[in-house]
Amino acid sequence: MELKTFDTILTQICDNYDSLISPRKIARSNSNIIYLIFKAISKGYETINNVCVVLSRKFDPEKCSDEDLVSVAKLVGTEKLHGSASGLRITVTNKSLQEVTLLKGTYTYALDEDTIFEFEVTENTQVLNSSQITYIAMSQKVGSFPVTAQDSITVASTAVIDSNLSFSCEDNSAILGIPEESNLAFRNRILTDTSRQSVIEELQLKIRNLPYIFDCKIKYNNTSSSIIEDGVTIKPYTIAIFYSGEAKQEIAQIVASSVMLQTATSDTSVALSYNNDVFVDSTFEVNIIPFKTTDYSVNIIYKINELYTSQYDTELFIKAELLKKFKALVHSDFITEDDYYNYLDTLNLEGVTILGINLKKDGSARNYIEVPISRVPNLTDVTFEKV
Repeated sequence: MELKTFDTILTQICDNYDSLISPRKIARSNSNIIYLIFKAISKGYETINNVCVVLSRKFDPEKCSDEDLVSVAKLVGTEKLHGSASGLRITVTNKSLQEVTLLKGTYTYALDEDTIFEFEVTENTQVLNSSQITYIAMSQKVGSFPVTAQDSITVASTAVIDSNLSFSCEDNSAILGIPEESNLAFRNRILTDTSRQSVIEELQLKIRNLPYIFDCKIKYNNTSSSIIEDGVTIKPYTIAIFYSGEAKQEIAQIVASSVMLQTATSDTSVALSYNNDVFVDSTFEVNIIPFKTTDYSVNIIYKINELYTSQYDTELFIKAELLKKFKALVHSDFITEDDYYNYLDTLNLEGVTILGINLKKDGSARNYIEVPISRVPNLTDVTFEKV
């Protein structure tokens, strides 16, 4: 089905009629009543055909407009990935010889006028003398906002900050934010993803779209027996929520409003609660479990023309880019050699030819790296072999 103009339709009708009365031909003038009838039919057909084409494309994620894409996504039970804020590890140090209280409140660090990182202290916290506490602050905006390590930063708060407390931060290249999903990637996901018709998948997406969450995966045990997922015991009809990012109480409210299911715990799980009088004890507790990592390394076999670039600069650049790209934030079921070939191709390495990619895990070469739902892939090292 395709869009057609009035002239195209009229010509096709007249040509078909000519073939029926051959060798004669219809007089294509307004003095011919048959020709006028054909013109009227063509106009009506043009309207009906083109409306049908527009409507068919309106609900086709491959061909619809960007404006219609959101509506199409709702029909199939998904939405665009909104991206994630950047994280920053801020360390609070007690410089005194006395115990100091870090008061409950919201704390902010301004990288510049437009980029502010924020973390919350949920209760008054005692900081022992000469000791430290580390928090993960999240940028107030979605996107990638790099910060270098600094021994001293200025932090403001809604609470009074004791003068004996100092603040520092780490380099945040490993927890930079993720940009919003592009329309092209969104279209492809709608066309290929078949798992979204589920309340569990919808909950997973709701948590994933929180600005302070990098990724979220949920494992639901819909059987009458307990199962074990990567060392986590999931009781019958219970969900295990795995995440990367910051844990906030808002997550508990989202879970409570989506599913009335208990959540699995582990040694590293974070307990969150949603307070509402409709629950027993007026509280609904939700446990979320930080992703573990599946560590692996990659060896790159390449050829270089040193008239364009040096071996040292090339390897330094490739290693930095790969460690930044394949950071342990987002879950992927598999890591393959093609993931690396495709990304290296986008770097446009002048004078460099990639000849081979070798993935290694636990000291053994692998054709691919399989990652459990409870983990994120973590590239630990990049080595090179020049030929």
